[in-house]
Amino acid sequence: MANTPSSDIQNSMIEQVAHVQAIDQTSVWLDTLRLSTCNSCSMKSGCGQRLMNQATDCKRSRIELPIPQHMTLNVGDEVVLGIPQKAFIKASVLTFAMPLVWMLACALLAQWLTLSEPATVVAALLGLGLGLLFLRWYSQSEAVLASNQWQPVILRQQPSEYVQALQLMTD
Repeated sequence: MANTPSSDIQNSMIEQVAHVQAIDQTSVWLDTLRLSTCNSCSMKSGCGQRLMNQATDCKRSRIELPIPQHMTLNVGDEVVLGIPQKAFIKASVLTFAMPLVWMLACALLAQWLTLSEPATVVAALLGLGLGLLFLRWYSQSEAVLASNQWQPVILRQQPSEYVQALQLMTD
């Protein structure tokens, strides 16, 4: 079976380098370095993500993953994490579009019921709130929590020469 552009998109991963902080019998704790590309982005003046990055001092995120059976990891190793691009896009759409869809649906319902303009605005705001509550409920549901599609996986260990270059660049 030949690789088609659509199969490449379905199988592509978004990758991030992580540093092994601790290891126990079943888990490995990894620190990821948040790399910001805000200075090179043309939308930097109106971007909410830039404001969030500036508001927090946290440059690292710590995550816990199961130890992969095909790798021998030690504290201090660098690994490459991956998350399927399809899962990342789905999460982005759910996070940003779902509350807006609820807001528009409630506003349209208020218009259809021929409510006044202030009532339509209140209905839209209530719809936005309902959309956020639905998103919170969905993200904490058993189906989502049991699914491993949102879980990053350790793809490979970084070669040692690349690790030294990365450490020089971040220090």
